[in-house]
Amino acid sequence: MRGRQTAGASALVFVALMLAGCDGANDAQLEPTGEVTQADAPENDVAQDAAACAAVSDVMTIVENAGIALREGRMAPQEQQGWYAVATRALDRIPSSGDGAVSQGIADLKEAAPAVGAGTAAEPVGIRSDAWNDALSTLSEPCLAVDAELAISMFTGG
Repeated sequence: MRGRQTAGASALVFVALMLAGCDGANDAQLEPTGEVTQADAPENDVAQDAAACAAVSDVMTIVENAGIALREGRMAPQEQQGWYAVATRALDRIPSSGDGAVSQGIADLKEAAPAVGAGTAAEPVGIRSDAWNDALSTLSEPCLAVDAELAISMFTGG
């Protein structure tokens, strides 16, 4: 029964992440210099950055719950790696608003943990690496600036 609940909760997190705005739209209004600054960024860019930060929190939730389940013996390493692969694909689908700090932080996370294609034998690399941790640390402040603090929802265990 617990396995079904965990799988169901994990599926809900994944579906919520996919519905979090993965249309890739970029409506930034560029100034004559071609640069967008946070002070001049349109409201929809700030909202898109906040949504991107929330989606990163969902990715972090997938990673942390899979890690806890493995450490507690409720998940095999192969399943944890499967969830990590899902996390890399979800991360890869997060849109960003352009050249700002949130976009750069997400780009750094994507570089640290490149997307692993579904159905491939490749194992996810980079999750929990120094580059991953540095990118999350750097992303924390810009996410706070758009009122979207990075957070993890723990739901596995008992």
